[in-house]
Amino acid sequence: MQVKRLVSEIFAFLVFIGLIGVYVYFQHLQVETPEITSITPEIANPGDILEIQGLRFGENQDSSERKKPYNCSVFIGSRRLVLSDYLLWSDEKIEIKLPSDIKSGRLWVETEKGRSNAMLFTNRQEIPVTVSAFHAPGMPYIDRVSGQDPSIGDTVVIYGTGFGYEQGSGYVLFPLKDPESSSSRNEVREFAPAYGEYAYESWSDTEIRIHIPDGATTGSIYVVTGAGKSNSFHLEMYEPQNQKQYVNPSGYQVEYNLEVHNFGGDKRNTVHVWMPEFVTAPEQRITEKAADRQPGLASYRDTTLYTFQGNELNPTSAVHNSAIFQRYGIISKIDTSDIRRDYKTNTDFYKNYTKEEKIIAQNASGADRELKKVPSSKNPYLMCRNIYNQVIKLKRESSLEYAMLFTEMVRKSGIPARPVSGFLVDKDNNARLHYWAEFFIMGIGWLPVDIQLKSFATLDSDHVTFSRGTVELPQINPEGFILEPKYHLYALQNIYSEVVGSHDAVAVLWNDMQVISRW
Repeated sequence: MQVKRLVSEIFAFLVFIGLIGVYVYFQHLQVETPEITSITPEIANPGDILEIQGLRFGENQDSSERKKPYNCSVFIGSRRLVLSDYLLWSDEKIEIKLPSDIKSGRLWVETEKGRSNAMLFTNRQEIPVTVSAFHAPGMPYIDRVSGQDPSIGDTVVIYGTGFGYEQGSGYVLFPLKDPESSSSRNEVREFAPAYGEYAYESWSDTEIRIHIPDGATTGSIYVVTGAGKSNSFHLEMYEPQNQKQYVNPSGYQVEYNLEVHNFGGDKRNTVHVWMPEFVTAPEQRITEKAADRQPGLASYRDTTLYTFQGNELNPTSAVHNSAIFQRYGIISKIDTSDIRRDYKTNTDFYKNYTKEEKIIAQNASGADRELKKVPSSKNPYLMCRNIYNQVIKLKRESSLEYAMLFTEMVRKSGIPARPVSGFLVDKDNNARLHYWAEFFIMGIGWLPVDIQLKSFATLDSDHVTFSRGTVELPQINPEGFILEPKYHLYALQNIYSEVVGSHDAVAVLWNDMQVISRW
């Protein structure tokens, strides 16, 4: 009995020592993470020197001219500073020279041991300038913006005057999130939400209710109307840990052409053609675009209307379009335990991207059956990944069917999703029509899925987008005949072209996009 008691006491002692060891180990790990105690100054201009005081930043042991340790970085907002920004790095102090295009945001230090606490840095140039109460009559003016630290998908209200009683051609400009390791001085820095974002919830002369669109970041916003551009107003956004990043850009110069053939030579015919406008998006930043024909109506629901009539149809007419743009790849850093689920189900945005649509259902056979096989999850990101894992097992004939099936199953799960149409460019710059899909997560934005290429929440810069989601367009003439599309569909539209007259002799051809150069 004494021997058993002795063994029991020794075992209990060893367990106690082990627990102390585990505690000390985790305390050691916790102590090793960096800590910021102050940043000076907290408000500064680009080009100024900023000093970060704190603990456990790590010493630079490299004897070369490298100014910081490997695997250690300072982040401002979601941007990682580059090597040339650092002036000094020691265990308790870091000095940096603020880049010329730095944005306001939370600042933190990241080392091999983990991430520090964050402090707020403000670019002085983004602070709104106090002006007198007077401003030009009729010009839009922003007085204040509601909403505290909003993120992508959240709704803010812009208060002011002169916005117009209806939106009309008005829009709100947002600062665009910087890509990782941007090197272009001509980078697009601001954007307005496209029609497909359904961002504008309401618009009046003194109040605009809008949700933060995908790609927006902290910075100056503006209201633009036919009367002009408003004063700037600084919008401070919350940058969550979950991030979508724009990386590895490709520069493109492309052409995409449209041909209208009037084989019968009937000069009484009139042909209306809706052509999708080349998509401008956070991952696809247009610097120049042109067409050799004046449209009848431009920028209507992300499309352009061309009208051909009379002598123009003798026997062939064409529209030649060109664009120069930067296309970015997308990667996502996701902590699945920190995914928001608070969709605003009463908005047009949510209703549009969760509704049933005929064109999607027709190309998504078996959606209900396959959805029953998917493990359910209340986490929308995990649910979409479970759906992806199920769809990728299936054999479908085309990228269109994969994209539609994924979209249909995600929408049936109550998560916003949409198909995307465009082109896939190979290493020889040959472009072929291709489809993929996107699903929306609050705080992050649209995440891409290409089932055929087995890609989830990432996408390379070989994908060029022409349209996102489906587009409902009006018939121009009640007597017009709607032509069924042939060959190439750059977009998912209810109407592509209509003919008033002898429709049997008319054909509309959409040529493949041609890559003129890529860099």
